[in-house]
Amino acid sequence: MRKTIRVSMQWMLAAATMVSAGGCSMMPWSEQEDPTVIPFKTVLSGSYQGFVKNWDDQRQPVFCTLIRSRAEWDEWMQPAPTMGDRRPTGPSSDHFERKQYLLVARTMTAPDAAERPHVFTPLSVRLRDGTLRLNYLYRAPASGASYRIKDYLMVSIPKDRYTTGPVVFYENDRKVCEINR
Repeated sequence: MRKTIRVSMQWMLAAATMVSAGGCSMMPWSEQEDPTVIPFKTVLSGSYQGFVKNWDDQRQPVFCTLIRSRAEWDEWMQPAPTMGDRRPTGPSSDHFERKQYLLVARTMTAPDAAERPHVFTPLSVRLRDGTLRLNYLYRAPASGASYRIKDYLMVSIPKDRYTTGPVVFYENDRKVCEINR
């Protein structure tokens, strides 16, 4: 009797292990990957030695662009190398064979160190009906600083997931820019 119970328990344990090892992909509640969702990675504004070049922020308070090559990077980003700083001034030309960048910039009251990481928060990048859409949150700094800065949100996306078409930028669920490529 003990042998039968032990063998039965071993079979049940083996069956449970097989089901869990198979993963949840066979389970009815698992979802298929959404092809409209584009994976992205946030590029921190201090990653490179440089800044966004000037634009007319009175006429265009929110600056938006898509950077697909090193030449476009040089068009919109100004290198600012300093001695002893080993950060690059931008991505290498080889990097642009695989990646492209969505850039949103604003002139704002300088945030303090605690609020700076929360000024821009990317939410999603989606591709629907040939239109690429970046949705993000913007929280105006409340530091009360006496000076203004240009800061930006930059996200990196795979180059093979988007090639051409309109790019729309939504800030706090409100359309702020559109680029037609």
